[in-house]
Amino acid sequence: MLFLRLTPTLPNTFINVASPIVDVPYHIFLLGTFIGLIPAAYVTVRAGLTLGELKSLGDLYDFNSIATLFLIGVISVTPTLMGKRK
Repeated sequence: MLFLRLTPTLPNTFINVASPIVDVPYHIFLLGTFIGLIPAAYVTVRAGLTLGELKSLGDLYDFNSIATLFLIGVISVTPTLMGKRK
């Protein structure tokens, strides 16, 4: 579920409709949706804020944005990696 939410290839509506059909447990669906949509929401909000105060093309890529995206990615993939160890 987390992988489906993180990849932009599938629309969220399809995931929402298909999850009960394939018997995804509610707690997995809720946790995967909660964690999986954070990166997309962060990028969207950050893009809006950056466009509002953009003065040059170099302002698009700052260290804080890249570090935050990397941290969100590591945190969101950690449960999947921990589950594979068991």
